[in-house]
Amino acid sequence: MNNKFQQQKEGAIKGLNDAKKTGDVDSDMVPLIDYVNSLPDYYTTSTCTGRTSLFYDPGGKLDSGWVGKWHSIVSAEDVIKALAEMPPSGRIWFMHEPTIMHIVCRDLARAGALVELARNNGYKKTGILSYKEDRVLVEVCGTERIDAPVAEEGKVLVENKYIEYLTLLANEKFKKGMQRLKNFEKALHALEERK
Repeated sequence: MNNKFQQQKEGAIKGLNDAKKTGDVDSDMVPLIDYVNSLPDYYTTSTCTGRTSLFYDPGGKLDSGWVGKWHSIVSAEDVIKALAEMPPSGRIWFMHEPTIMHIVCRDLARAGALVELARNNGYKKTGILSYKEDRVLVEVCGTERIDAPVAEEGKVLVENKYIEYLTLLANEKFKKGMQRLKNFEKALHALEERK
């Protein structure tokens, strides 16, 4: 048994439990996170079901951030309301980002099995992010994205109808991502049961 891997896993789970207490973990991800962390050869470091957001880009990373952010189905009214609170300068992007999971594996063989499982379940952008003797970090990532500029220098560039359209698309992508996540979880259970 790799003691360093186990120590790192215990530290990650402690951090996760603290994040759960403060509500900083997507509730929809908790069953999968807990299952992965119950397995002896894996643990999660960060996860997100996917999100729709209004992202503020001032032209540099320093003051960038969210004008609105939703880890669920969102209404066009909520997006339009959040857009009304935009800063007077910079650019606002309407974004939808897919499911992402960072999972640490005990070794390369287990990482390879996880990558294959994820790709077979629709996560085409999955791969090994980093490799060390005592840990291999795998990123499991969906492909459902939207990146559309909707405001600049305090002025909305599009009509509300277009915001409604983007929101509808984002919600469709979110639902698709959630179904893919369920399929991945079932496949992971099946893989472990065959061992």
